[in-house]
Amino acid sequence: MNDKINHTVQRTRQYWFSDGLAELSVGGLFILLAVYFSIQAMLPDGSTTLIIFQLSFVFILFGMIFISRYILNKFKTRITYPRTGYISYKKASKKQKLLSGSFAAIIAALPIVMFFGTSISINWIPIFTGLLVGIIWLISAIRIGLLRLYLQALLSLTLGVLISLANLNTYPSLAIYYGVMGIVLTLSGGIVLAKYLRQHPAVENDSPA
Repeated sequence: MNDKINHTVQRTRQYWFSDGLAELSVGGLFILLAVYFSIQAMLPDGSTTLIIFQLSFVFILFGMIFISRYILNKFKTRITYPRTGYISYKKASKKQKLLSGSFAAIIAALPIVMFFGTSISINWIPIFTGLLVGIIWLISAIRIGLLRLYLQALLSLTLGVLISLANLNTYPSLAIYYGVMGIVLTLSGGIVLAKYLRQHPAVENDSPA
């Protein structure tokens, strides 16, 4: 009985990823972060514009997260729910909220580390970022049970290590990390979405107004 319940819970969690839109959302967010760090890489050290970019990162990050969630919900309402139905998920637990908040806080603290940190701490930022994102992805993979999430978690860690070994400057290294991860997640989400649309064609006169 417990195995059946656990299987049902896992299938319910997998439904959120069944259309690929969640990966497309995160992939798009990562690509925007790659653009953000690429712009900083082109700015001269100590420039006023660079400092403004660094100090505004927290607002930019949470703004991106809010917009990506909004767009994700809009697309699910338009594409997914009319085809395969809507599932009401229970609200996140305090532990899950703490984990998500800690992740966002650590990522948001990166500009402070880059602004005040030593060269040693800066060189560890790519591998630290890859490890952090990889752990979040691994936790999701364990809870949801999708092979592609395990592979994406492994890619995150591997990419962070390789970029750190390349000994690049901080902003280019973060731009490369988020760019590669963003492209991979976007491609993965796109493939899953295309498969989902083939398996679940739209019902005529059943789309939301």
